[in-house]
Amino acid sequence: MKSYFNRILFFVLVSFAFSCNNENKADEPSVSVQLRSQSITEGAEVDANTTTVLTLSYNTPVRVTGTGVTLNGTAVTAKTNTSSSVSVDIPLALAEGTRYTLRVEKGAVVSTKDANASAPEFTLHFTTKAPDKPDSGQEAAYITRKLGWGWNLGNHFDTSSGKDNNPNQWGYWDGATPTTALYTNLKRAGASTVRICTTWGNYQTPGTWTIDDSYMAEVKKNVEWAGAAGLNVILNLHHDEYWLDIKGAANDETTNTNIKKRIEATWRQIAEVFKDKGSFLFFESFNEIQDGGWGWGDNRTDGGKQYRTLNEWNQLVVNTIRATGGNNATRWIGIPCYASNPAFAVEESFVLPTDPANRLMVSVHFYDPNTFTLTPENSDGKSEWGHTAAAGKFQPGSNEEHVVETFRKLQQKYISNNIPVYIGEYGCVKHKTNRSNFFRNYYLEYVCRAAYTYGMPVILWDNNSQGAGNEHHGYFSHTDGTYINASEPIVQTMIKAATSDDATYTLESVYNNAPK
Repeated sequence: MKSYFNRILFFVLVSFAFSCNNENKADEPSVSVQLRSQSITEGAEVDANTTTVLTLSYNTPVRVTGTGVTLNGTAVTAKTNTSSSVSVDIPLALAEGTRYTLRVEKGAVVSTKDANASAPEFTLHFTTKAPDKPDSGQEAAYITRKLGWGWNLGNHFDTSSGKDNNPNQWGYWDGATPTTALYTNLKRAGASTVRICTTWGNYQTPGTWTIDDSYMAEVKKNVEWAGAAGLNVILNLHHDEYWLDIKGAANDETTNTNIKKRIEATWRQIAEVFKDKGSFLFFESFNEIQDGGWGWGDNRTDGGKQYRTLNEWNQLVVNTIRATGGNNATRWIGIPCYASNPAFAVEESFVLPTDPANRLMVSVHFYDPNTFTLTPENSDGKSEWGHTAAAGKFQPGSNEEHVVETFRKLQQKYISNNIPVYIGEYGCVKHKTNRSNFFRNYYLEYVCRAAYTYGMPVILWDNNSQGAGNEHHGYFSHTDGTYINASEPIVQTMIKAATSDDATYTLESVYNNAPK
């Protein structure tokens, strides 16, 4: 009998244990969530301007629960990665020179298969780099290194209908839709800077001159994409010349007053939107202000009225930007001379604004000689350039000696006095014959190496045009940044010429390799 009861007791105990074990298993998660990788490592120092997201990747598909993620104690909204089911993106808005602690609590990230399966608690410590500042007395050299070789997003946001609050009905001139790939591929190619040329007047409400919100957001998105790719950005007023009537303003005070009110309203809005952006962003007051004669108009005979008016406008822009505070208090600002022509930049009539931050740069453009670089198909067009060009096929007085003389004068007046100068536009259209393109390539290399020699960064004009002849300035697709017009070799040559510190690679060595 005792044996019988012992057997019954044994079976009861076994059944109870089995039941409890099953209940415990039912409470256990069916999967285990483990962190596999993270885009920022523990203790890393990152760039505040380009580090905009932390990506955490796990061993299994996950989702966020909406709570439990903090950055320095402030809640952050994490998101499931749109392209990977096993990754989570945590957006970051970082300041320069700051220590950060990011925490992801248990339960903030869970398995998509089993909500009881949580990723373990995660803590990350990292810092951001201190603000990028030049050494005292080295501002000009600093700008040359920082801007390096750059590229213009031309014929996109600078598209103009010539009318207020009336965008061009056919869309952007370049026919492109920029993506993040445009900027990452530019950076990968070796570019340091992108000049985002922007016309604002077509998107302004007359009277208040309020800029359309959607247009501002589109420009801002591209600025942020470029910054995230590690590029510097120069943002300006471009083809707003249709309302920036320099001749009218110079001859009528009421006209000038009204234009100045609009300049102030426009730049105040731009500066407010971008005032928290880091040192990757530069402003440029205007593009090519002139009366239609490109330096050969009434400016030659009006006793300096137009020059004084432009000086006044430039001062107004600097005052307006500085007044918005934030990073705009010390942001670098490019100041163009009349028509952005280097010849006017070295004249006494061009006066740089007063700036308490001492962060101004001189902006010039260089397309000399335009008969070779812009309009070779015209009746007076030229197919060759330089000391080896055939007689009658080059523009007299515009060969290598002209480039050197122009850049030397800029260097002597500004750079030697620690005032930066940058060539905001330069370039040469693709020609239609192989021989002409040999001279084109030589011209582009020589100009870039001369700019490097005299301490100036250069920014190439690109209008996304494929083919050859007048107005064909295409090097990269404005949509995704892939090369067009078989331009990779010449682009790489220009980047080397504009940035290489190789002491054996001299302007003379370029000169000695001119086409024969």
